[in-house]
Amino acid sequence: MVCRCVRNMLARILRMAVLASLASFTIAAVGCSSEATVGDEEDEEGAGTTEDPLSAPAAAGPLKFRDACRAGTKITIAAVGDVLLHTPLQQQAYSSPEGHHSLWKNVEPLLSRADLTYGNLEGPCADGVATTGEARDPGKRFDNKVYSSYPQFNYHPSLIGALKDTGFDVVSTANNHAMDRRALGADRTIENLKEAGLPFAGTRPSTDPNAPWYTITESKGVKVAWVACSFSTNGIPDTKNQVLHCYEDKATLLETIRALAARPNEVDAVIVTPHWGVEYNHTPEQQEKKLAHDMLDAGATAILGGHPHVVQPWEKYTTRDGREGFIIYSLGNFVSGQSGTAKRSSLILYVGLTKGSDGKVTVNGVRHMPLTMGASPYTAQLGSGESLALTTKILGSWNKLGADEALVTNPECQ
Repeated sequence: MVCRCVRNMLARILRMAVLASLASFTIAAVGCSSEATVGDEEDEEGAGTTEDPLSAPAAAGPLKFRDACRAGTKITIAAVGDVLLHTPLQQQAYSSPEGHHSLWKNVEPLLSRADLTYGNLEGPCADGVATTGEARDPGKRFDNKVYSSYPQFNYHPSLIGALKDTGFDVVSTANNHAMDRRALGADRTIENLKEAGLPFAGTRPSTDPNAPWYTITESKGVKVAWVACSFSTNGIPDTKNQVLHCYEDKATLLETIRALAARPNEVDAVIVTPHWGVEYNHTPEQQEKKLAHDMLDAGATAILGGHPHVVQPWEKYTTRDGREGFIIYSLGNFVSGQSGTAKRSSLILYVGLTKGSDGKVTVNGVRHMPLTMGASPYTAQLGSGESLALTTKILGSWNKLGADEALVTNPECQ
């Protein structure tokens, strides 16, 4: 075990040195700060060091909630991980008659079963913006200038429309690639999201320093506030304070959660979607656990994490005021070009909420439907083989939901 850890550490150090050199070259070329660095999300070749799946933590048993059978209005949230479009995924989406739907068409019906659907939009959708600034827009074509992949992503805005058409109700824009097209790219992404009518959380326009870090969605009269934050912008300076940072802005993050939780007539539940953790590790770090608990203590109902690109465990946490909150530390990738079983394994997470006659919302249960990212063509599909076994090991078999099963988050109450 010690030898494996040392090998992984040395490999990561070497890889970071290479990335730092690449970042210096890129930033120098575009005239930005020399302090900027790029992210670790390797392209489809899959060069990252992934934790041995055999050492991945195993679920201790079923995850159940004491308010599972509580009477009231019930809604279900479907959540998926990173929408991370490497080169072949963009090429496929731009050339396919089905567009971006070709990347997840097999699971669209499984997403639409829920009342609300969430995903992490990993990167800008900034038309006509290259790393050097404004540029001639090539249209729906991967030109590796305006629309590009690792290390600095940018997607054609048609991705937003495809997510909206699929039934996504909200996305996070706070992640380590949020500033890949600098302030202009963040602004243009926000403009495109607003034009498409797709709510988002975690970033704000450079022209509005007082814009909220959250958004509010509603289903069946249950109002859910969404807050998003990121651990980093890959060293690219956030000069106009457009991204909510999980750790640097922790006081603002927690105060935002407290303020939302204190508005019972406008907000019934607060969901936080932090972008955090160590890439390719199935085990969350202590600082993520501490922040998750702090956010739930501040008034959050559930925490849906991302960034490690592999699935991490979930847990139930009893807050200081006696509520049962829910955390999943990483949903993994939803669609990506990364290789290896762990990075191609993910899930649809279903979270059930109940709003009682007293107006309070509680978690009634959670289920997971394992997914696998297929290649040639690239498309998300139901988990199978080693991928299915890995996700089931981490999250347990009792809470697993089959594609043919009714969507019930609290089966113990049936």
